[in-house]
Amino acid sequence: MIRGVQTTMSSVQAATLLISTSPEQWRSEKVSTLAGVIVVPQDVTARDLDILKDRKLNYILFGESELPGPCIQLGQRVVARTLTEQVLKHGHRRIAILSGFDFCLDAAKRMGVHDALQAAGIDPTQVPEFSAKGQEGGIFQAAQEVLKLRPRPTAVVAFDDSLGSILSFQARRQEGIEVPGDLSIVSFHDWPYLNYIEPSLTTVKFEFFNAGQQAADALNQAALRGQEASDLSFEPTYRPGQTLGPVPCL
Repeated sequence: MIRGVQTTMSSVQAATLLISTSPEQWRSEKVSTLAGVIVVPQDVTARDLDILKDRKLNYILFGESELPGPCIQLGQRVVARTLTEQVLKHGHRRIAILSGFDFCLDAAKRMGVHDALQAAGIDPTQVPEFSAKGQEGGIFQAAQEVLKLRPRPTAVVAFDDSLGSILSFQARRQEGIEVPGDLSIVSFHDWPYLNYIEPSLTTVKFEFFNAGQQAADALNQAALRGQEASDLSFEPTYRPGQTLGPVPCL
C-alpha cells in the first residue's frame, strides 16, 4: 500500500510521510504541508479523527473499521465469508483460525469468518483461534498449536499466506499430515514468492498497491478542490490452489 502511495506522490514530485504519533502531537508546520492522511485504524481513536477534522485535514481509513469516515474497502470481510463458505461446503465442521500476522488486517477477516459460521449454525466462540502475535517466530508456534489440538481441525482459515504456508509445511514434513487429504488450508494475500511452493495455497489477492495509488490521488484531488474524500472500493481476486479439499473420512 505504501509503495502505491509513493508511486503516486513521486509522480507529482511530492513526499510521503510515515507518522506513528497521535495528530494531537503534530506540529503546525508539519500539518501545513499535508494534503491528506491515510489512517491505519490500529490504535487510532475517534478523538484522533476529530483532531484531523479540526485541522482541516482530509483523511481516508485504510480498511474496514468501526471508526467514522471514508475508507478504502478491500472486501476483506465479504471474501472471508465466501472463503469460509467454501470450506463449509466441502463438509468441514472442525475448523480453526490462524491469525496474528498483522493485527490491523485481522479484524475484517475474523468478522467475515464468523458471519459464515453463524449462518451455518456454528457458534464462532467454539471455533479455536491461534495467534502468531505479530512475531515471526510466533508463526511456527501458533501453527504447531493448531496441529496439536485434539481433535485436530480438518480445516484452517489462515489470515495470511505466510501463516498458511508454515502450517502446510509443518503438517506435511513434521507430522505426516496430508494437505488437503487430512487437513485443508485457505488463506489470504496471494504473496508472489509463495506461488512456487507446492501444494499451492488456496488464497485471495487484495489490491493493496492500487489502493495506495488511488487513495493518494483521491486525497490530492480533495485538497485541491476543497472537498472531502469519499470511499474507495476494490474487488479481491480468488486464487484457487491445491490446499482445499473435502472433509476426510474419519
